[in-house]
Amino acid sequence: MNKLPDHLVSIRDMAQRSGVAASTLRYYEKLGLIASEREGSSEHRRYRESTFLRVQYVTLAQRAGFNLEEIAGQLATLPERLPPTRKQWEPLRKVWHKRIDESMAKLEQLKVDIDNCEVA
Repeated sequence: MNKLPDHLVSIRDMAQRSGVAASTLRYYEKLGLIASEREGSSEHRRYRESTFLRVQYVTLAQRAGFNLEEIAGQLATLPERLPPTRKQWEPLRKVWHKRIDESMAKLEQLKVDIDNCEVA
């Protein structure tokens, strides 16, 4: 597994790279989903490069239908600095697939319900 360089980046850089607003990054930090560091005497938030993978994880998990509380629980089972190993990821992959399959089934049922809707 390739190890990522883990230097610090500004909140602006993290927001640009991840496509997540700076205010959302601060909210994720408040919830404990990600962490920032202060570099030197600066009060500005700085994020490790590895935090980018955690932000990506949160974004994908939300798209899969998980709420932030569920995501926090999932992240707690993974190493602080992602990416996880295959062995670490496998149980979550199964949970994600199940959630996505359930969402797809609900959407298929919605199509059936729409088709069966009586129109005057």
